[in-house]
Amino acid sequence: MSAEEIKSFIAQSKIDQPATVEEFHQAVKDAYKDRTRQVYFIWRKLKELYPEVDANRVIREGSYDFGLYQGNKIAAKYGGGENVGPKEALLGQTSRGGLLVFEQTIEQLEDDKAVKIFHCCPHVEALTELGLSKEEIKMFCRDMLGHCDYAICEPFVHVNIDFPTTIADGEGHGCAMTITRKKEN
Repeated sequence: MSAEEIKSFIAQSKIDQPATVEEFHQAVKDAYKDRTRQVYFIWRKLKELYPEVDANRVIREGSYDFGLYQGNKIAAKYGGGENVGPKEALLGQTSRGGLLVFEQTIEQLEDDKAVKIFHCCPHVEALTELGLSKEEIKMFCRDMLGHCDYAICEPFVHVNIDFPTTIADGEGHGCAMTITRKKEN
């Protein structure tokens, strides 16, 4: 590629211009989908090369470790996990990119309960594009990738997290991230 071709390519990429909301949305969504595809291909290769290894467990525990890393970052932002209630736990893992890409709506934000609905899931979209069945997608979400979300709340000593419904369940409901305050003993 000549210097002129490189210059032309860079100009066409519009790297020096602000991204539109649509461009930002698509870029973040594509990044999430690529991460999902990468995890899927690692999982599939583990099963192929090392059938004696529980590939589901490897992905589940790696997802959990990633979530714990994220949760500890959120806890530090609030001065420790003991300072995080349902509101802080939900808002601490809510971003502009997430709101756009997962088409999230915050349905409830109280001291004892916070609920966020994901109306879109790039993970499910990516797995569908790869040809996985509905049952495989549900398994991939509930048994592996979803453990990230549970681990995010692990450092928060006063909260529980649950997903009563997910898009991956295939029942037409969004992912209902539900964070509640633990009952005092």
